[in-house]
Amino acid sequence: MKIIIKENQYTKLLETITNDEEKNHIGDKVMVYYNLHKHTFSVSRNGRVITHADYVKLVDVEFRVRQGGRDKVLQDKRKNVHSFVIGTLEDYCKFPCENLPNESNSNIVTYNPYKHNSFVMKDTEEPIYRAGEVEMINSRNKIFITKQ
Repeated sequence: MKIIIKENQYTKLLETITNDEEKNHIGDKVMVYYNLHKHTFSVSRNGRVITHADYVKLVDVEFRVRQGGRDKVLQDKRKNVHSFVIGTLEDYCKFPCENLPNESNSNIVTYNPYKHNSFVMKDTEEPIYRAGEVEMINSRNKIFITKQ
């Protein structure tokens, strides 16, 4: 089957694709999760991954865990994407990133589906659901670092 389009349709399609790829999405509401296959963060918008990044900075943040996905992890003993950090994208560094900010040793947020049903503060294990600002740095421990 052959699809034939007019030249102006082709031009408009090409512009749409180019503009979407070049847009940096700063100021957009995004969902971020750690990608187990690429070993970096996946940043998605409207259900579509828009970039992979080693550093992501979000404001007006919500930490969300989908209980159904967590239940499946507990049942199958196999990880899946069910936990997200949601917020307004303020800054990011695409994969691979050479100049990552220094990691802080305080206000670290973590999530382990086998231990907790929500994101927690690493030192106190208190649940956390919101934050004013979060810096996510791809390190060996996949640490989320918050600044309130």
